Amino acid sequence: MKTFIFLLPLIICKVSFSQTGWQKVTGFGTNPGALNMFSYAPATLPTNAPLIVVMHGCTQNAIQVSTQSGWNKLADNHHFYIVYPEQISANNGSNCFNWFLPADQSRDLGEPASIKQMVDYMKSHYSIDNARIFVTGLSAGACMSSVMMADYPEIFNKGALIAGVPFKAATDIFGANTATAGNVTKTAQQWGDLVRNENPSYMGAFPKVAIFHGSADNVVNVKNATELVKQWTNVNSADQTADLTINNFNGNNLVTKNSYYDAQKNEVVQTYIITNMGHAIALDTGSCYQQGGVTATYAVEVNFFSSFWAAYFFGILKAPYTINGLISVSSMQNNVIYTISGSGGSAYTWSVPNGASIISGQGSNSITVNFGTTSGYVSVIETSSSSCKIGPLDLWVTVDSPSGINVLFTNEDVNIRYDQYTNTVMIDTKNKEEQSQVKIYQLNGQELAHRKLMGTSTLTLENTLKPGCYIVEVGVSNTVHRMKILVY
Repeated sequence: MKTFIFLLPLIICKVSFSQTGWQKVTGFGTNPGALNMFSYAPATLPTNAPLIVVMHGCTQNAIQVSTQSGWNKLADNHHFYIVYPEQISANNGSNCFNWFLPADQSRDLGEPASIKQMVDYMKSHYSIDNARIFVTGLSAGACMSSVMMADYPEIFNKGALIAGVPFKAATDIFGANTATAGNVTKTAQQWGDLVRNENPSYMGAFPKVAIFHGSADNVVNVKNATELVKQWTNVNSADQTADLTINNFNGNNLVTKNSYYDAQKNEVVQTYIITNMGHAIALDTGSCYQQGGVTATYAVEVNFFSSFWAAYFFGILKAPYTINGLISVSSMQNNVIYTISGSGGSAYTWSVPNGASIISGQGSNSITVNFGTTSGYVSVIETSSSSCKIGPLDLWVTVDSPSGINVLFTNEDVNIRYDQYTNTVMIDTKNKEEQSQVKIYQLNGQELAHRKLMGTSTLTLENTLKPGCYIVEVGVSNTVHRMKILVY
């Protein structure tokens, strides 16, 4: 009885302080950075929900970035909390976060300490999943997002940076101008050391990062995307060569996506470069599942909703349905059925692993597949009668491969194998009539082989590869696939 009486006031206290909707929060801590705090909490949320910190750019405020970015709509649909830190003019006349000042870029000091207190406030007043706390921002907000990930890597699981610069690219206002102009370059090790040195005793994982940048940005030069890749691949134990390049990402010819993997094949950094876009948040306005945002000076329509893809990277989207079917099949297994919940009037575009074939059902919500020897994704994109798209939704299917074959890389377009004992690279493309460009080079960029192959082909190397790490690059259609091989 005493235990029950003791706990009851605590439970009531937590519920009474938890408010939904848009709130300005005061008294969240000592607030050494003198920032404003706003929060957004959908009316219905599960326990242990994710939390995202969203930061505005210069000349903006919290209300503007919340409206323009479309994050609140995503929170309503996918059930997570949001914190919006807001700069005040007394700190910075342009309302920029002071990411470039030593007093505001170090752990437990100034603005980072205030933002951390906002996170702590949300954790104490709402049911937050500590493993799913993320940070994102535009411009100065992206720069401060880098600061938060570097200062508090134990708090933030992932980040999404829109037109930002690396952590400690500048330590004063003059350096900030140099950095945003794209004139600060360092080695990956140097960039990584700046992050590691912020918490010398930290032994845990560092945040994974998505980078969004317009190629025509004249406020924060797109060169900074390359420097960010160096920094965050380095602290995540990956190199700076993209393992996968997708042009025309999700059917949009303005968007090129690069993915960078660590040794365990985990994607630790991804970049989205939007051709001809300036300094802005990329939007695909509308009411469809993958659309959102409101256009403004720093939020532009390019048929690509960057906030959605940031949330996708964070792993917090609730798919409207899942693909049902076997996730493990035998080599050459036939008549395997995959289905999703159908919607009247929708069309469905399916893709299957290389070497597999759809023998019936393409265009419908159910397909029958004959598999080959290659593992990969069964994927589907739904297009509704009103032209709204959902997807791709993916299901990884493992195919028991014949022994003796070293499968290096596989997806729906291409299968790459390297056989160290025969000194050959085998390429198998989905379209047997399609030509592929195959290159092999060292990590320093020295090219060792370059051939054009057709369909399923084998490239026998003229010289045996010496022990070391190499890159196999295969260009098929608009996509460049890269795979690292280790010869020993």
